[in-house]
Amino acid sequence: MWRISVQSVRHYWALFVGTFVALALGVALIGVSATALAATWAVPEPAAGLPSVTLTDGAGHARTLSGGALDMGGVQSVLAMAGVVSAFVTVFVIAGTCAFGIALRRRDMGLLRLVGAGGPQVRRMVLGESLAVAVPAAVTGCLAAAVAAPGVLDALNGTGLSPVELHLGPVLWPLVFAAGSGLLIAVLGVFAASKRAARVRPTEALREADLDARTMTGGRALTGAALLVGGAVTVSMAPGSGAEAATPLALFGTMALAVAAALLGPVYLPPLLRLLSLPLRWADPVAGRMAAASVTTSRRRTASLVGPVLAIVAIVGVFTTVLSTAGAATEADDRARTAAQLMVEPAGGGGLSPADLAALRADPRVAAVSAPAALDVAVAGPIEVWKDQAAVVDPAALARTHRITVTEGKAAALAPGTVAVSKEFADWYGRHVGTEVTYGLFGGRPVKATVVAVLDGGSAVPHLLLPPDAAGAAAAPERASVLLDPRTAGSAGAVAAELTRAIGPDRVKVTETARWFDHAATGQDRLNRLVLLVLTGPASLYALIAVASTLVMSYSRRGREVAGMRMIGVSAGQLRRMAVWESLGTTAAGVAIAAALVAIGARAYRGALTVLGGEAPLSVPWALLTTLAGSCMLVGVVVSLAATGRLLRQGGVAAITSRQ
Repeated sequence: MWRISVQSVRHYWALFVGTFVALALGVALIGVSATALAATWAVPEPAAGLPSVTLTDGAGHARTLSGGALDMGGVQSVLAMAGVVSAFVTVFVIAGTCAFGIALRRRDMGLLRLVGAGGPQVRRMVLGESLAVAVPAAVTGCLAAAVAAPGVLDALNGTGLSPVELHLGPVLWPLVFAAGSGLLIAVLGVFAASKRAARVRPTEALREADLDARTMTGGRALTGAALLVGGAVTVSMAPGSGAEAATPLALFGTMALAVAAALLGPVYLPPLLRLLSLPLRWADPVAGRMAAASVTTSRRRTASLVGPVLAIVAIVGVFTTVLSTAGAATEADDRARTAAQLMVEPAGGGGLSPADLAALRADPRVAAVSAPAALDVAVAGPIEVWKDQAAVVDPAALARTHRITVTEGKAAALAPGTVAVSKEFADWYGRHVGTEVTYGLFGGRPVKATVVAVLDGGSAVPHLLLPPDAAGAAAAPERASVLLDPRTAGSAGAVAAELTRAIGPDRVKVTETARWFDHAATGQDRLNRLVLLVLTGPASLYALIAVASTLVMSYSRRGREVAGMRMIGVSAGQLRRMAVWESLGTTAAGVAIAAALVAIGARAYRGALTVLGGEAPLSVPWALLTTLAGSCMLVGVVVSLAATGRLLRQGGVAAITSRQ
């Protein structure tokens, strides 16, 4: 059957070119992500001699951690998420493309069965076709990844997401992983379709309209229903589960709903598209009616065209909306919790000196100053030792400059041998008032301290609040929050200018809190855009090409249909308008369904976020998603017009009598 598989690929090249392109690009995306991840793993560790601390966990095991090591976790998380998105889209598109290709050739499968081919032979032929396409596609994708990897790393270095410059490392194993993933995706993608091909009956050879025969098989319906229920349950668990737990629940729940929507498309897409096409029946009676009839009767083809658009818009939409909403909620909570009217930063970078802080506190118009000096510590738990964020800060001053709730204990100055902890830390590790926490500063010795307060203040409260005499706590505060006395201070702007002149513009920069947050939000928005570009840019481009490839596959089998309409008097212009309306209708349906799924996932995630005094804002990157939807429509229209023009140039009678 291998020879028949190769001949089939050669003969129906227009059907398989979509699978080849989709798989090659998918392998290239996975290869680039794996190569970039390998580059982060290959970053050399700093030279020996870094400060360290040894702590003993609750099980009696001594563990040594070093400070000052490079934190590559952020960029690695972004690259891993980009790889997951690329792999998911690749699996989705390849599975849909393979199933669509089999559906388009049901008559050919019936002819094979008619001449004596058994079901297992047909299945082996289909799997052979998959390998005949997958092997060169995987090689092409690996070559493309090897060529693109240096440029991608240069672009990644330009974003500033990595703390150090990344250099291309060994590429062999990342490319082997990408090629193996591509072959596995191809085999899995065609596996279910091959089972359907093996069940094709010889009578299918006599069927003309074979495309829509049994569009909803039992396996497809069962899988779609299971994913629909699973996705709905997962998304419904997100509200009230906390921000960290809600993130995977909202993301993967929405992805499951997207796959379910694609699988169940033949059931609900015809009535939906019939509703969307109602204006066309009035605006363009001939072309509009033909387009409506085409998309509502050819249910398998319609579902295959809607699927890639639905998948990429839903995936990109939920990822970008969740990330944007998380950033917006954090900013809103920080603004709401900050009672201080002024923010003070060092003019030349670095940290604020004790003299600067003393000058601020000595001003009669200043009621309170909190200046957390952040530092990394190691903390011992029952079974592990981990790095955590701490700060040397006065809880009493912090509670005045910020709206903080004291859930346990009292917000007072910390004495030696005591610490305060955040509510999150207390909930995660069970450290409440009266319990002990063992921590150590890098380069120092373990310290046992008693928890005297638990504070709930969002990101304004570090996990551990240390007393001023904490050994080795020499880090200078990066900024200070200043609460003004309303009885003696005038406008915040005037006080900011006067404090700057009094202390020295070469030493400090005093800014009103609202302006400071606006400036910080601008910088954070830039970083968020870069992260979203890395996450969704390659996958979006891939999806656009997948949309074009699916359309090419679809039109490769529509020559007889187009020629028949020309024979009964339909003009070339009407056929072109029909192609445009079909493309716009299927794309609009995919975008609308994806928008509904993104709204469900985003609303569920938003319910897990807390903002002091109000509801978490919903941040949607409208520009990105609108551009993506418009690009899908543009690609669909251009490819449909080009394919229709090619069929029109074939000639009517020749197309009708030609072998499909």
